[in-house]
Amino acid sequence: MENQEDFILIAGGTGLIGERLKKVFLENGCRVGILTRTPKDKDHYSWDPARKTIDKKILGEVTVLINLSGAGIADKRWTKEQKEELYSSRIGTNEFLFSQCSHMPKLKQFITASGINCYGYDHPNREHLESDSFGKDFLSDLVEKWEESADLFNEKYIVSKIRTSVVLDQKGGALQKMLSPVQWGIGSALGTGKQFMPWIHAEDLANIYLHVVSHELNGSYNALAGNVTNEFFTKSLASTLHKPFFFPKIPSIAMKLLFGDMSSVLLEGLQASNQKLKDTGFVFQYENLDDALSNLLLSKSK
Repeated sequence: MENQEDFILIAGGTGLIGERLKKVFLENGCRVGILTRTPKDKDHYSWDPARKTIDKKILGEVTVLINLSGAGIADKRWTKEQKEELYSSRIGTNEFLFSQCSHMPKLKQFITASGINCYGYDHPNREHLESDSFGKDFLSDLVEKWEESADLFNEKYIVSKIRTSVVLDQKGGALQKMLSPVQWGIGSALGTGKQFMPWIHAEDLANIYLHVVSHELNGSYNALAGNVTNEFFTKSLASTLHKPFFFPKIPSIAMKLLFGDMSSVLLEGLQASNQKLKDTGFVFQYENLDDALSNLLLSKSK
């Protein structure tokens, strides 16, 4: 990176993605701090956006602020209370961080995590561009308001929005949830299996954040390596692990009974383009799904 004095502060940085970001920024000569409700390490700093509290003494050094905060989309059924939490844990944290800008005189860039599922599911065979309009469903509305809250920073700072697809990481997240039935030899497609699933290797995602910072990129970027159907992904997973794939598809009605409205995340699909990111010079390490799965599940040096 050109500026070795950057201090990257990551809100919500104790999860899998946060750990990846911390590692890649440290390897590139940056200082890194993590905002967390339960500080445990020397580079951890206390905050509680719900209570409007934050360790202000560290803010004066921050040059790049990254917000990864947000309740998991698929963690719980979408009750009214859970939907409110999905909004507040994203929008509320962006708004709170913006309220602290007066304590960050060196700040030059704000980056927010965002969601690839912002385009809706009306055109599943179209590769959506960042310039496309938002969809009309719940997730699209959530992402639209999420990004609008990031735009509070627009007047003074570079604002970057990373529209994240399904992140593949061997330590947890979506891959681990999909892995269990396949490991037991009972992997099967969901619904029709034809719904598209944009995906990305966790290492590539971390490098996208590094790229966005080092090139001071403004605007929204689709963060995905490729688009595959649910059936293709599950078959590839089974093939990588040398497991059978012969069970019938899980009916959509069963998924809806199990997960309610949240089943749309699993049963509805969309595609997106990563060309805008590539045009900035970013190079993916893992654009082939089989290569990504082999690296994550079979390599001893992950």
